[in-house]
Amino acid sequence: MMHRLIAGAGLALCILASSSPAFASDAASCELKVREGYRFYDISGRSLDDLVEQIRLNGTKWNDGKVYSAMTNWDIHYKYEVTCQNGRYSVKSAATRVDILYNMPRLNLATCAPELAGTWSEYLTHLQRHEFGHKELAVKAASEMNEMFGTLPSFSSEEDLAAEITRRTEEKFHNLKELQIGYDHDTRHGETQGAVLAAGPH
Repeated sequence: MMHRLIAGAGLALCILASSSPAFASDAASCELKVREGYRFYDISGRSLDDLVEQIRLNGTKWNDGKVYSAMTNWDIHYKYEVTCQNGRYSVKSAATRVDILYNMPRLNLATCAPELAGTWSEYLTHLQRHEFGHKELAVKAASEMNEMFGTLPSFSSEEDLAAEITRRTEEKFHNLKELQIGYDHDTRHGETQGAVLAAGPH
C-alpha cells in the first residue's frame, strides 16, 4: 500500500474567559469524508495462464519488488482549527478526509475467451473484497483520529497542542501501516479470501 498522512492547522482564535479549564468546555466539531476512485490496467487472453501472465507483466509493483494484481493506495488528510479560552488552547473543529485509489485489473471481454468470463467475475469479486478490507482499515483509523481531535485536552500554548496532535497522529499512522501489513500477511494478499487465479500472483 502507498500511503501518506497530510496535516494542516487553522489559525488560533483567542477568546478571554473567566475560567481556565483543563479540557475544552465543548467537544470539537469533527467531520470525516471518504473519496474512492479506480485506476485500471487492461488484460486479455485465451486461457487462465494467459491472464496470469498479463497480470505479471502489467500488474502493480509494490516497494517489496513484487508485482500484485491489485493494490489500494490510501491518503489521510486532516486539518483543524484552534480556539483559545483564557490562555488555554484547544481544537475547535477538525476535518479528516480519506482518499482511496484502487489499482485493479480489467478484463477485455471482447477479446478474451468467452469461457473465462465466469471465472474472472468470481476472482474479481474476491479480489475486490480483499482491497475493500484495506479501505476499511484506513477509514477506521481516520475515524479514530477524529475521536482523538474531539477529546484532546487544552494546552497552555498552541505549540504544545500542535506537538501533541503530531505525536498522536503519527502514532496512529504508524499503527495503521502495521495493520495493513498484517492484513496482507494474514490473508496472504487475498488468497485466503478466494482471490486466486490459477497459480498466478494475488
